[in-house]
Amino acid sequence: MLKRTILPLFFVVFVQILVAQNVIKQGKIYYEMDFPDIPAEQKQMMASMLPKDATAYFKESKTRIETPTPFGKMIIIRDIQKKEFVFAFNNIEKKKKVAFKKTEEEVKNALADTNKVKINVEITKETKMITGYKGTKAIVTSVLNGKSSVSEYWFNSEIPKINMGNEQDEIFSKLDGGILEYTVNQGEMRITMRVRQIVKEEMSDKLFELGAAYKMVKDEEELASEMMK
Repeated sequence: MLKRTILPLFFVVFVQILVAQNVIKQGKIYYEMDFPDIPAEQKQMMASMLPKDATAYFKESKTRIETPTPFGKMIIIRDIQKKEFVFAFNNIEKKKKVAFKKTEEEVKNALADTNKVKINVEITKETKMITGYKGTKAIVTSVLNGKSSVSEYWFNSEIPKINMGNEQDEIFSKLDGGILEYTVNQGEMRITMRVRQIVKEEMSDKLFELGAAYKMVKDEEELASEMMK
């Protein structure tokens, strides 16, 4: 479950890195997701199961991501200073809130195979407007075990870099800004994630804490077990 959670399939696990002085320091970003390879009729049938959006809250070294699911809400909190991730699930139907913590080192170990991906980033001169921001196109080629895949990233220097702590670190280090839109191949399916709205506002520190309502467990297996009860 951990690998599925922090890999770039239904949303980005967001690790905030602010590198430019004009980058937005705190606020929230609304994302929308699309699956362009799924036929319209089939997509309509799968509508209740497919993720449609995600929201990233960020303040300096802290990030919180919320992704709605058919059963509740998935939450990931990252504190760069503490070098810590918190993975949580709020099952609204069963009224259960369960979470577990992982250090950065534990996350990197879980992503050992992913981190072996060889990355090539080509910055193009192509641009387009996305949500009022001018995005520059980058073509990213990833090679793992002799198999390659090509993805498109559109970035802007005003947007905070929110990445996932694995090969995305290498991709983002070569981009002058954060991602407005990207399309990746997940198996035989393409997934597009796009910024829908960026809101600049002060974020409370409490937003990056789960609170006492969550039951803390050891790992993702125990979390899944609690959700099944």
